[in-house]
Amino acid sequence: MKKEINAMFFLQVMLGLMLVSFGILAIQGYNSSGAELVRGVNKLFGKSNDIFPIVFGIIQLAAGIIMLIDLVGAIPENLFRILHIIICIVWLINIVMNFILADLFKPDFLKWLVGFTTQAVILLALWITGKEY
Repeated sequence: MKKEINAMFFLQVMLGLMLVSFGILAIQGYNSSGAELVRGVNKLFGKSNDIFPIVFGIIQLAAGIIMLIDLVGAIPENLFRILHIIICIVWLINIVMNFILADLFKPDFLKWLVGFTTQAVILLALWITGKEY
């Protein structure tokens, strides 16, 4: 069943488009010359080549596609609920890893706060779009 066209519908459209865009940018950025150089230098010094950015990019792309497909009712309600919970959990893990564990208050508090609150607003918007079920 199609969803009613209201503010929640447009929020889900924008979230879907944003996630697809983030995913594409993350995948493209992972294969950029600069990223390849950093991975090469990491190999020389025995450091891990962090695969998380590409994995998270793929998850973002898939999440965006799921959000957009759900708008036309092509995903069963129970399946969307499960996928939605997974998307929210992955987004929360990303926030914790990037803003709490890795770079708490870096490079300075105000820049950190802008990035953190932006990601928190996205997480809350994701959560809200799933609450209509």
